[in-house]
Amino acid sequence: MLEVQEVSKTFNARTPNEVRSLRGVSLVLDPGSWVIIIGTNGSGKSTLLNAVAGTFFVDDGKIRLGERDLTRLPEHARAKWIGRVFQNPFSGTSPSLTIRENLSLAARRGMSRGLGWGLRSSLVARMRDEVGRLNMGLEDRLENAIGSLSGGQRQALTLL
Repeated sequence: MLEVQEVSKTFNARTPNEVRSLRGVSLVLDPGSWVIIIGTNGSGKSTLLNAVAGTFFVDDGKIRLGERDLTRLPEHARAKWIGRVFQNPFSGTSPSLTIRENLSLAARRGMSRGLGWGLRSSLVARMRDEVGRLNMGLEDRLENAIGSLSGGQRQALTLL
């Protein structure tokens, strides 16, 4: 369960450019549930998602995932448990790396990085199976640069 409890975030506090982006926002999401966040430009939608992902720390409140308090964990530590698809398909992937290399890095979220881990044939076979479940015909293109794919294909791969 994801719990956002009374979260607040102000940017450029105590300056002429101060922006109160979140004020006492609370949200509870059960595992497997979906939520749609709707609002006008500048209403805090992206700020809320970035706060959950750990892009920055909130000023007040708590963010919990199950029994874990994520509130003061940095983004790279939260990446073990939290993934997201960016609106911009060029975010979240490295265009010059292959599909396999991108998936290798993604699989190592929150751990020390290295591409050698993704070279073992058993892991490449597992990647091929996972990519095949997308039904996009990409399972035989693991050695293609991810930058050569369409935006939708890149976004789908970031879900793996």
